[in-house]
Amino acid sequence: MAPISIGTLSLVMLLLSVSALTAGAQDAGTAAAPAHGTGIKEPVAKGIEVGKIWDGRHMAPFRAIDNPNMVKAAEADFMTPDDYVLGVTVNGESRAYPTRFVWFHHVVNDTFKAAASDTHVAITYCSVCNTGIRYEPMVNGKLVMIDFFGLYNGIVALCDRETESIILQGEGRIINGPLVDTHLKTAPLLDTTWSQWLSLHPDTLVMSPDTQFKKFYSPKEHPEPRGYDHFPAPYFLPTVTRGDLRLPAFDKVLGTAIPLPAGSTGESQRRAYPIKTLISNGGVVNETVGETHISVFYDPKSAAAVAVNAMLGRKLLTFELHAADGKIGIFDTQTGTRWSIEGVALEGKLKGKSLERLDSHLSQWYGWCACFPDTTIFGSDVAPKPGNLFEKTAKAEE
Repeated sequence: MAPISIGTLSLVMLLLSVSALTAGAQDAGTAAAPAHGTGIKEPVAKGIEVGKIWDGRHMAPFRAIDNPNMVKAAEADFMTPDDYVLGVTVNGESRAYPTRFVWFHHVVNDTFKAAASDTHVAITYCSVCNTGIRYEPMVNGKLVMIDFFGLYNGIVALCDRETESIILQGEGRIINGPLVDTHLKTAPLLDTTWSQWLSLHPDTLVMSPDTQFKKFYSPKEHPEPRGYDHFPAPYFLPTVTRGDLRLPAFDKVLGTAIPLPAGSTGESQRRAYPIKTLISNGGVVNETVGETHISVFYDPKSAAAVAVNAMLGRKLLTFELHAADGKIGIFDTQTGTRWSIEGVALEGKLKGKSLERLDSHLSQWYGWCACFPDTTIFGSDVAPKPGNLFEKTAKAEE
């Protein structure tokens, strides 16, 4: 079983206590916290099971944070090399958001200042299903401020603060209310260790723990785990609507959106790269899906993974992970250039060039297949196998 941090454990105990009080209130015939699916604003998107939506705002103290204080890396004595961070770079400025802090907020609404125009970002995170995703918080040309809502499909559900429209964190889809059937766009983010992010971006800023929510953050000595192998509270399982038996529920994958050929219906197809398969493939996969040449990189030390478009201009590159001058690195076989896991050429003939990042993020299988039931799996030709991933768990709870 994956370890639970001190901060997470404290909050789980709090939620369990609230659950017991709620049950007592129901037995006594008094008012209780909202149940699954109650009070959901209309209209609701097609296919959404309203009764599976859990509004946790009245039971959990989770709150998004806006524009948190950032400090220089040299001042970040609260960080350890193995801390996991969600790292982003906007207009040449890099920032790291430690998951020890973000797990509580689930959303960081931040602003990168610029002379021409500010850039707004929403750093979102579900620690249980290990989904760190950066969204552009714009809907119909308007900035939306995002906050915690609850759960759906065992993944954190978010909401627009103004209209309370629910946003599915795993896919950026708004499923009800005034903004129904709109989507947030993704942008690149790296879910990695502090040491790796710092080596890639030595001038990075990092989110400070000095906030009004500091008491909820996991302490320095207890970093957040990279995903879980179980649900840490009873509110998760009742929100799951579907599963796929091709992989175990808590297997980690890199979920990727692959552009469809011109003229196709839809914008992308979804493909999962199991982390255990990436490891067995030596940390690199090169393949072509449709008309897109894809390379997937996995760093075994940081457990970071990304997908990139392997075309650099008109040149197709293939990659491998090997040692050179005592360093383990990603190298293209055409020029011998060394690349970062973000797809930036660090040394060699192509130094300074960058590959296009594809829309991808880490996830547990249960979350990815619930969001994208038609997903394919790298290394498997098996068609989707709908089924209950948690049948044993459900029977145990009956």
